[in-house]
Amino acid sequence: MKTAKRLLSVLLILVMVAALVACGGDEPTTDTNTGSQDVQKPTTNTNTNTSGGTENPGGTEGPKEPAWKSWEQKELSEEDKAAFAGKNYIIIQHSQPEDPFGYSQDSLMGASVADRIVQVQDKYGCTFTFEFVKYGSSDFVSAIQAKQFAENAGDLLYINNNASVRRVLGTGGDSSLMVDLLALDDIINFWNTDKWGNISCRETMMAGGTFYGVSPALWTDATPLPFYQVVYNRAMIVEQFGATDPQEYWEKEAWDRDAMLDVIEACYDDSMGEPIVGMVGGPVHMVRATYLTCGQPLAVIKSINQDETVDWECGLLSPDAIEALTWLKTALTTHAKNIIINDSWENHQKVAAGQAAMAVTRPQGILNSSTSIVTTMENFGLTTWAGADANVLSGYYENCTSISIPLFAQDWNQSAYLMYDLFEGMDGIETYEDVLKYYRDTYFDTDLDMTMLVRPGTEFQYSYWPNGCDSVWSSINANNLLSASSVKTLIEKAAATTTAGIEEHMVPNKVALEKYRQNGFFE
Repeated sequence: MKTAKRLLSVLLILVMVAALVACGGDEPTTDTNTGSQDVQKPTTNTNTNTSGGTENPGGTEGPKEPAWKSWEQKELSEEDKAAFAGKNYIIIQHSQPEDPFGYSQDSLMGASVADRIVQVQDKYGCTFTFEFVKYGSSDFVSAIQAKQFAENAGDLLYINNNASVRRVLGTGGDSSLMVDLLALDDIINFWNTDKWGNISCRETMMAGGTFYGVSPALWTDATPLPFYQVVYNRAMIVEQFGATDPQEYWEKEAWDRDAMLDVIEACYDDSMGEPIVGMVGGPVHMVRATYLTCGQPLAVIKSINQDETVDWECGLLSPDAIEALTWLKTALTTHAKNIIINDSWENHQKVAAGQAAMAVTRPQGILNSSTSIVTTMENFGLTTWAGADANVLSGYYENCTSISIPLFAQDWNQSAYLMYDLFEGMDGIETYEDVLKYYRDTYFDTDLDMTMLVRPGTEFQYSYWPNGCDSVWSSINANNLLSASSVKTLIEKAAATTTAGIEEHMVPNKVALEKYRQNGFFE
């Protein structure tokens, strides 16, 4: 067991959460920046014998509804609204300025985005300018850091790959160049996961237990999607090889390792020269997918102590994790001719080309690219990498499109109002159910296809790969597993390389999330 050092950040987390969920009157106003009005966090419902505003007839204390469930936006006074007029607000993005929010203006979504921009500009009497900042980590960090000393340097960040933003979050607090969004939750309904993404993807923009960004989850092309799903050629599996459709196993609650290996073993043919194989995946991707099904997060919080220390363990060292990766080594050895290790992000193309029955892939291998499955083949299906237990849903959030407010924005409150209005859903998409319907109608043949890829995602993890928690998988990888004399020793050596990243970046966030969960802020 590891005991984290006594971190100031953990103390701040506990103080922040205690204040947020305490019963009582209004919290004091919090100054933001010198150019903005005071912002105030909403109070928690203090009525001890009501539930949702209805008196409890039994006279006993009923459950209190969290204030955010009955959230109402703080209305702008005419004076405050007039302060927007004539201003230009700069939106920093990874895409070129001529493509607002990354959408080509001649695309269908681009037209909707352009309309939205005009609507918001008209509402507030302001204008928007889009500014390109290069994605590369060092370039992005230096560009954003330089802006903190400039005038009118940027009012919102819209970033398609938020790994770069993590590098300007640091460990949170004074090291971050982004605004704590909970300080603005009387303007932004922060806990509306339909609009701003589930808590697992929200973690991609946490640092030191503070939330610095959200995702435009109602923008269908930006909806957070998990990594390491399995795409398969339904026609090949069922018609060519006479094997069972993986989704049929799923419907019978029987999709486990044995079922997956049965399909893999059935789908092999070397009669035409280049063999058709059952499964292809990257050496790191198969290791990650196998680990995810064992049910252990990388950082397992054991206890939060009164002296502000945290006891935690590395989940990679758990018996379940060692068993899962030992199974993978055995499967790769036993089925060597039929489970092919190929270090590529494009393994889904082998499924589309009829060279493999199944492949481990990322969201871009399924959607949103010119070579994705939905654009290159028709009779495909989606499932998950199978675990020891049947029907395990799992996945990682690597990157999510993120929206944040930089500390150097002209006025944090004004940025929050603009952000709230800009990222309403498009074209009748108002709830997450609408998002699911869109994906089902547009891309998928079965409800299960959608279930595997587009879902609330509370069972997903965030990998913290920009913060040093990614090297562990590269150290283990499938090739190293095959050559290791001891799987347990290989895992222990790899886990040691990620201890600092877990303690510095993961633990403070996990502690804060657990406090919010205990106090009913999300399910």
